[in-house]
Amino acid sequence: MRHVGIRAALAAIVVGAMALGATGVEAAERLSISTWGSPKHYQVTEFVPRFVDLLEEKSDGEIRTRVFSGGEMVQQQFVASAVPQGTVDISLTTLDNWSGLIADVGILTTPLWDKSMEWTRDNLKQGSPIFQYYDEKLREEGAMLLALFDIGPPVMSVNFALDGPEDLEGKAIRVYSKGSGEVMQALGASPTIMGVGDVYSGLQRGTVDGAMGGLGGAVGLKHYEVTDEMFVPNGVLGTLIHAYVMNLEKFEALSPELQDVVLESAAEARDAMQQAAIDQLTGLLDEVRAAGKEVNVVEPGSEQWNVFQEALAPLAEAARSTYSPQIVELVTGE
Repeated sequence: MRHVGIRAALAAIVVGAMALGATGVEAAERLSISTWGSPKHYQVTEFVPRFVDLLEEKSDGEIRTRVFSGGEMVQQQFVASAVPQGTVDISLTTLDNWSGLIADVGILTTPLWDKSMEWTRDNLKQGSPIFQYYDEKLREEGAMLLALFDIGPPVMSVNFALDGPEDLEGKAIRVYSKGSGEVMQALGASPTIMGVGDVYSGLQRGTVDGAMGGLGGAVGLKHYEVTDEMFVPNGVLGTLIHAYVMNLEKFEALSPELQDVVLESAAEARDAMQQAAIDQLTGLLDEVRAAGKEVNVVEPGSEQWNVFQEALAPLAEAARSTYSPQIVELVTGE
């Protein structure tokens, strides 16, 4: 009888432990988060740790995360398929990479998008008209928007003197999306899409003459080590709108309370990161100058600005008829 009692007691302990696990670690929602590019970029360093901490804090530990950085889980160009398929729950993305599924994201890389980072900070928050528009489109594809932000106008790291559109004639330029490729093509360059991880070696080996991308990524990945000049178009060639997106099925499987936690955490992390991006721009350019490289900044309204704007005028006009009237109105206010 004693042995029976001991076995019963042990069974009770095991059952209790299993019950505790079901309400503790095993019950925790687990979310995978993927980024690519430089792990030192503010869209990673200023967003991900804060987002992760907020998720845990606001959910009282019910949400646990695992972070994969530097394209370890998903490369930049594959996010548009990986997130809807559930390969990863949440990922950083260049919104224009969804142009094969959502044509209207392409307008963000056209000359019609002439918004400043400050404008983006204040007007692309959750619930804003443009945010809602793209969120609805993404949901049709099995994803959803968590955060929408501007990492600054794209810069060009080049191995030739770049002052005007004529200097781009025939040059092989790495671009990051269909829309940025159209901008380069309109200026006479030969665009080629190349993953972030291949840009440094491409510039070093002369596979491309220059590379277009975000300032933070270009500096973080030290493209200036293998180029002669950084060209800073300051918005005349469009801007870089990035986002964090989430698998829609995974989001909808969360309780309403945890859904609110995810959205609130993303919004707070996004606002802090967007301001950090604005604050860090000058310092990033100074790092390139300190490396002894030429930094050519196009000032808004300058003669150089006007030359590029004139060269891109046909592309801007074409964009008005290429994209839906609704998104054209939202972007231009016309």
